[in-house]
Amino acid sequence: MNYNIGDVVQLKSGGPKMTVKGTIGDELHSLSKAEERALLMRGFKAGSVFCQWFLDNQIQYGAFHPEMLNKIEE
Repeated sequence: MNYNIGDVVQLKSGGPKMTVKGTIGDELHSLSKAEERALLMRGFKAGSVFCQWFLDNQIQYGAFHPEMLNKIEE
């Protein structure tokens, strides 16, 4: 499944609601080149969905395989 920038998603196993910032390596749902390069250098994989969320007023981030996520319809 493709996710669009701004989609709200959640891990199928639960957890916080997260906002999609982009998909690594996807030109249509892309991050900036600098962001993408930095994520790849940190070990994140092409095709992963990069998400952000807040925990205790601090921004958190992670990249997940698309199959691990459910889109939240609000």
